[in-house]
Amino acid sequence: MTMMARQMIRIKNRILLIISMISVLAAGCSNNTNSGEGSFRIYYPSKDEVRIAPVSMDPAGNDALELVKAALDELKLQPSDYDLRPTIPEEVSVVSASLNDGLLLIDFGSEYYKLTGRNEILRRAAIVRTLDQIEGVEEISFTVDGSPINDSKGVPVGIMTSDMFIDNAGDEINSYERTRLKLYFADKEGTGLRETTEAVAYNSNISMEKLVCEHIVSGPLSDNVYPVTDPEVRIMSVTTRDGVCYVNLSKEFLTKKGKLTDEVVLYSFVNSLTELPNINKVQFMIDSETEISFGEHSYLNAPFERNLELVDNGQF
Repeated sequence: MTMMARQMIRIKNRILLIISMISVLAAGCSNNTNSGEGSFRIYYPSKDEVRIAPVSMDPAGNDALELVKAALDELKLQPSDYDLRPTIPEEVSVVSASLNDGLLLIDFGSEYYKLTGRNEILRRAAIVRTLDQIEGVEEISFTVDGSPINDSKGVPVGIMTSDMFIDNAGDEINSYERTRLKLYFADKEGTGLRETTEAVAYNSNISMEKLVCEHIVSGPLSDNVYPVTDPEVRIMSVTTRDGVCYVNLSKEFLTKKGKLTDEVVLYSFVNSLTELPNINKVQFMIDSETEISFGEHSYLNAPFERNLELVDNGQF
């Protein structure tokens, strides 16, 4: 793929990001806590649909799942502040809620598809920010009639946590910042990695780990290093917990291009992500599955640690 083609793909991806992402303005909350009067917050969208706002309360319940169900009931009610709206509209049914090993799965009725665009994103953010406070709830996933929900581009939303919905300091729909990313791409032979630094502008609603993954998939801007994946690979979700970054990619990731080694592809992601201070290991998933073989001898069922032995520190 030519340099110009990679740049055009990256520009296209950024435009789609600008269109799809919105600012979620909410007061700060303490995650995974539900004790003490007023310590738990129920989040509701504003009437003008530009932000979500918390209302303090203590939902009744003796265990995590009971608290989840009580909070879901509250999310369907009209809050006392009439500048806010119910998070879950009356016509949208909650079919079931189950909690297994920290993953909360909520299944909605087909009425959920009536929520679109800003309306849907705000309500999804409010639900996740509310339920992620409950001790025992570590990740949240939505389904509709048993099928995973997709975003506006048809990509599965995947597993969510409250830190995916980053607060901004104002009501601007798109707030941008600049940063420099240290990334690792393939060398000319496809058997080693080269370190590069890219200056990027990004929407502040996106997590740094997802930003890194997007740039790895899009490919390098420099002609001195080479891409490690097909740009058609979809990033299903990227979440971090206890120093482990969980990268969920589409099945196109399993098809390697050219003469790249397994290690070069995998450690392009691992070494780039572990440059971030909050990440020590990377767990790959393919369509949410970890029991997957990659190439001839690499398996994805355990987290990968940083490996700089593949990096050529010589001059370009």
